[in-house]
Amino acid sequence: MKRGDKLFTHLSVACVGGTGLLYGALRYFGAAEDEFGPVSHPWTPTLQWLHVVTAPLFVFALGLIWHYHVVQKLKSGAPQRRRTGLALLSQALPMIATGYLLQVSVDEWWRDLWIWSHVVTSVLFLAAFVAHLLARVRRGRA
Repeated sequence: MKRGDKLFTHLSVACVGGTGLLYGALRYFGAAEDEFGPVSHPWTPTLQWLHVVTAPLFVFALGLIWHYHVVQKLKSGAPQRRRTGLALLSQALPMIATGYLLQVSVDEWWRDLWIWSHVVTSVLFLAAFVAHLLARVRRGRA
């Protein structure tokens, strides 16, 4: 994988993952009470906007590395980091789909389903991404 492609992929994951984690934390745990009831954190709308705007960068990065990294590694049968790579792939596609469906759903039941599906797949994706990076570091030390 080219150095620039790797850097772009890592930065896009950091941006979309960081804004998503911060947005979720503030939305669900950052509410405060005032005299009129619960009030969301003032950064919540900005973080949501940043998350939605940076998400296509990640989708683009995935497309950028698809042929030269993902497909080539699957074809080669190389065992290095295969489990974490497959875990990444198994969560990336539903994470992208639920993020899209979340944006276009209007019914509250479906919206809640997509929200929680997106949260679960996103957290699993980020955990697999970190594991994928750490497996490389461990392999380099061995």
